[in-house]
Amino acid sequence: MLFLAVFCGFLAENIRENIVEKDRGKQYIRSFYDDLHNNLATCSDIIDGNQVRIEPLNNMETCYDSVLKNWKASSCLAGLLRNSRGLATAQFSDGTIEQLKNAGGLRLLRKEDRDSIILYDASIRSYKYSESMVLQESLDNVKNSFKKLLNFKANKFLGSASYPTEIPLLFSDNKELINELFNDLVRYKRAITFQSNQMIQLKEKTNRLVAYFKAKYQFE
Repeated sequence: MLFLAVFCGFLAENIRENIVEKDRGKQYIRSFYDDLHNNLATCSDIIDGNQVRIEPLNNMETCYDSVLKNWKASSCLAGLLRNSRGLATAQFSDGTIEQLKNAGGLRLLRKEDRDSIILYDASIRSYKYSESMVLQESLDNVKNSFKKLLNFKANKFLGSASYPTEIPLLFSDNKELINELFNDLVRYKRAITFQSNQMIQLKEKTNRLVAYFKAKYQFE
């Protein structure tokens, strides 16, 4: 009888622990679900911002021909470079993922949930790596090339929406440096286009996960 009582107590404790762990697992899922909604807003902001940066770069060839023809008539470069001076970095909500990894919470989740979260985390890390390496490097190259050509007196107007065309943006007609600058702009456009496509794919994946967890756990 004593053995039976001990065994029943063990079973009851084991059942209680399983219930507690399942509840904790669902809490993690809910927290991750909320993070996904925040990430959707981040994805949209980056996609929209990149589109603003890419649009002026579509006129590079016309601007290049204009600058080579008359290097002092370089106002077309102001728009190109104004949108190539900064980098909008994606700030993802990854607190839940970090908790799951660092606190051993992944073991509390069902396999299909755990696998989807791990794959999503890998996609975010892949994007952040490309952002910090490929895009940042291409942006730095544009800055360095432009630094060799920028007219000191025009520098203070570059951040403004209205650039006084009577002040030459460039201080030199060095065709080699001008050509280098435009080549770097081309590489920057390729990098930011790649990043935009990567972010679009990440947004689609985020939307799919939102729909998946909402249907599975009846989240509001």
